[in-house]
Amino acid sequence: MRVIFLQDVERVGHEGEIGDVADGYARNYLIPRGLAVKASRGAMLELEQRRSAIEKRQAEKESSAEALAGDLGGKTIVVKATAGEGQRLHGQVTAQQIADAVLEQLGFEIDRRDIEIAEPIRLLGDYLIGARLYKEVKAQLPISVVAAEGSGRSPDELPEEDQPQPKAAAEAEAEPEVEPEAEPEPETEVEADAEDVADEEEPETEDEQ
Repeated sequence: MRVIFLQDVERVGHEGEIGDVADGYARNYLIPRGLAVKASRGAMLELEQRRSAIEKRQAEKESSAEALAGDLGGKTIVVKATAGEGQRLHGQVTAQQIADAVLEQLGFEIDRRDIEIAEPIRLLGDYLIGARLYKEVKAQLPISVVAAEGSGRSPDELPEEDQPQPKAAAEAEAEPEVEPEAEPEPETEVEADAEDVADEEEPETEDEQ
């Protein structure tokens, strides 16, 4: 179905544009939500009457996007990634990671599909990434890929609480030792002999008295 877009629809069409979409998509989504109308003769005439206003709004949107592109170009977005030895990442930085970092650090939402990564990012360092903001307006995003906490370090370099514990110590910590109840100490041979001597001496003492 040929439709006229009444509003911007991400990755489909912009206000005032005419395009062909699936019938079901038009009837079940675009038209009920007021995002587009069927491109009938009457709708086309109305579009021409509103053309100047639409073009004015588009120019304002493009101007805002260009200003935002200049602002984004002057800021560095930090992306944390797990790294091993030699600054090599475990995997690579994804467009979704960059989009999440932009939203978290700058409060601006960019669709991950609008982020252009020319070559896979597999090393720590600084990069320049392209991002489409509106129609043909693109921004160059400086990003700095840094190692996530704890990655690429030897056990000796980790904080004390994160250092691996010896197996015996770990088991002892996991299962604290329960002290057994104290048992009565057996008599020693010396104590036993002393008692025997005392028993033998008692009758002799009575005879003397």
